[in-house]
Amino acid sequence: MKYFLLGLLMLKEMTVYQLKAMIAENFTAMCSDSMGSIQAALKNLLSNGLITCSAVTEKNVEKKYYRIKENGRKEFLLWLQNPMDMSQGKNTELGKLLFMGILPNDKRVELISAVIKNLESELTYLKRILEVNKDIEANKKELLDYYADNPDYTAALLRAGKSKNIAQSFSDIHKYEMLTAQHGADLVQFHIKWFKELQKKINAGLF
Repeated sequence: MKYFLLGLLMLKEMTVYQLKAMIAENFTAMCSDSMGSIQAALKNLLSNGLITCSAVTEKNVEKKYYRIKENGRKEFLLWLQNPMDMSQGKNTELGKLLFMGILPNDKRVELISAVIKNLESELTYLKRILEVNKDIEANKKELLDYYADNPDYTAALLRAGKSKNIAQSFSDIHKYEMLTAQHGADLVQFHIKWFKELQKKINAGLF
């Protein structure tokens, strides 16, 4: 959660509600959208001096905006530049598959069917994200206007990516956001295929 929030705040300052909405709409496969978890992580980032929080009144409503500090950017980039360890994605739910042989056959069939149904729902969610976000122009103007008003964010992104301009940075960021969603969809499709094959074998009496 820590680095996920720092990554989002690398792009722009946000309120806790904006962060929650961003995660809920796009990243629940990678990060919890629980308000409690987000608030606890923000509190930790504040106490470690990696972000700031400032109150702004908009239309008579006070909003608290969280903004990444320079040392927060440095810590995030140090983390980002380490190779991904794909073996760290430990899923304790696989324990249910590991010990499924303890259950009677009819219960195994029921559980495998439920797994497939849940995976198909997840695939629909990921495909929706890919469809909604495929048009790079949809959010481009809003973000470019934001960067025009926040030169510190512009400068930090240009330094981080060694980009020629902020439009190029935005394009690169968007490409990898889409790649991540596609990776998730491909992985879910693999799991659907795998569990459907298992379902066939169970129904054929091979398991």
